[in-house]
Amino acid sequence: MSGHFAVLATLALAILFSPETLVLGLVIASDKKVPRQASFAFAIGAILGIAFATGIGLWMAHLSGAGAATAHRDTWAGFIVRVLIAVALLVIGVYRAVAAIRHKPIADVSDPDFRPSTVRTRLTDRFPELKQRLDPKADLTARQRIRRAGLAGFAICGLHPKVFPIAIAAGHQILEITDPSERTLGVVTFALISVVPALAPAVIEMIRPGAAGRIKDGYERIMKVHGRWIVAVLLLAAAAFVGHNAFTHLPKY
Repeated sequence: MSGHFAVLATLALAILFSPETLVLGLVIASDKKVPRQASFAFAIGAILGIAFATGIGLWMAHLSGAGAATAHRDTWAGFIVRVLIAVALLVIGVYRAVAAIRHKPIADVSDPDFRPSTVRTRLTDRFPELKQRLDPKADLTARQRIRRAGLAGFAICGLHPKVFPIAIAAGHQILEITDPSERTLGVVTFALISVVPALAPAVIEMIRPGAAGRIKDGYERIMKVHGRWIVAVLLLAAAAFVGHNAFTHLPKY
């Protein structure tokens, strides 16, 4: 039982220390027109994104036989899913470590030198209106800014390739817990830790209006040096546990 909670806490901390989420949230909280409303929309979207990705993990775990009686858990489907999750965590962990070694800049949409992903570039080329709405300098209405903030929160926590696999792994790990009350406690533990970077910009904007931009700069300096190493170690530890668990439940037939 303690092993499951340790993995869930580790995965939640990996989301907590992933710099992209908080940096984007602080950028949105720096909005000139509706900073408070935009930051809360980002928080809601991010929480829904984490819930969506975690739900995918629960669904995958259910299909692979997790949560069933112990006698029926050692299946090839379950083994394959566990191995895939372990490999995904390992790849992201190694990627974070390499980024830390190279001191790779943290993605910042407000940076003039920011280069969007290939997927985003193709989408904005196909839909010019979408490109305008994603531009942080675009002159949008208050409603459009709030909607954009909510969608950004959902995308960074529910669809981002560096966060999505972590939430999926958490969903799978939750269903590995067979006792209902302990499973609920596991959900609460993961949720309370993982939503911190989603809520932090809104809390900052409420306590210290207009401070999001200054905090973002200081946070980036710290996380560029230490953040990726922290996340890399957390993910590599979680990958090792999930991989070990996979071979523990390797089918005997």
